[in-house]
Amino acid sequence: MAMPPRVIDPRQLRKRMLMFYFAAGVNLLMSFWVATVGASQANGSTLMVVMLVFLGFAGLNYYMGRRIQKFLRQLPVGAPPAQSGTTEKE
Repeated sequence: MAMPPRVIDPRQLRKRMLMFYFAAGVNLLMSFWVATVGASQANGSTLMVVMLVFLGFAGLNYYMGRRIQKFLRQLPVGAPPAQSGTTEKE
């Protein structure tokens, strides 16, 4: 039994892309917050590790947003959105 081809909804991909960009911004803000406020709370090596984790996730989120954006640019301009709730039975 073959699976039906998956229909790509450009609106859903755009929402996902924006969520990745938002998450990247939040991670950047958290990294800067750790750098400024965390100096009084933890030693330098722990602070650096936490900052690098936040920066790493910010970079990963930005990268994923860019990949989705490039994919959206390759879609045809008049691509119809996916029809939700419709299934085809044979």
